[in-house]
Amino acid sequence: MKDKIMIRTLNRSLKLAILALALTVSSASLMAAGKVLYVTHEPGNWHKYTPQLKIFKEQIAKKASWDVTVITGDYDGVIEQLKKRNFAKGYDAIVYNYCFANSEDLDACANIMRQTRNGGVPAMLIHCSMHSWWGTYKSGEKGALGEDYKGKALATPELAAKWKEDHPKGRFPAYGDFTGVASVRHGKKLPIILHKVGDHPATKDLKEGYATPNTELYNNEYVLRKVVPIIKGSQEGEKDAIVMWTCPQGKSQVMGLSLGHGAVGDGPDEWETPEFQGLVINGVNYLIEHPKP
Repeated sequence: MKDKIMIRTLNRSLKLAILALALTVSSASLMAAGKVLYVTHEPGNWHKYTPQLKIFKEQIAKKASWDVTVITGDYDGVIEQLKKRNFAKGYDAIVYNYCFANSEDLDACANIMRQTRNGGVPAMLIHCSMHSWWGTYKSGEKGALGEDYKGKALATPELAAKWKEDHPKGRFPAYGDFTGVASVRHGKKLPIILHKVGDHPATKDLKEGYATPNTELYNNEYVLRKVVPIIKGSQEGEKDAIVMWTCPQGKSQVMGLSLGHGAVGDGPDEWETPEFQGLVINGVNYLIEHPKP
């Protein structure tokens, strides 16, 4: 009799343990899934954003089970949408995939930063999202931001003066100081060998030493001290560079991923590889689960 009672007790305990494990797995899955805002513009000049958007929605987001909203349109139209004060409110993460290198619309630039720094929505920046608003950090002059500025951004005097006139108490939106890793040039379209830096959830499915299809290695012009490297890349003829990282920004953080040039339709493409898709999925899921820096 005692043996039968003990067996029943063990069976009941085992069932409870299995149920608890199932609930834990289910909760983890629910935490990873979330509301994601994807920002791009179409069709793109140097980048084929329309097929990339298709891959993001139909492959990446579907695998991750995200509820995705897309902001897209032509170049100027998207800039206008990005000036809406709380465009990211209610989302768990934002994925930016655009190229606004020559934009001088600092209201849009500053508002993008505001969504993360003040609104607390973490952001992933893909590829040319790093090469945007060059006039705020790349193509200017030392000292244009005044003696109080201690960073390395080289803003154009004209942009700095206009910002100060329009926003006398506002923080100048030096875009390189938002991305964390400022980049001003890239290498040829060649494979990049990826080397993991430490152990990060975003790279859990990436094999050490993986070689990408032909793509561009973005240089590291300057790197903020608070940046945490996740992956470094090496490419023939180029200096090694950080290609994936996190950087705290106010109430939340950004994650940079400078891979993803993606000449879709022109041969083997990063966006179509499980390695690139895995970095995006695991990276965004990390941001959803860790919105605070």
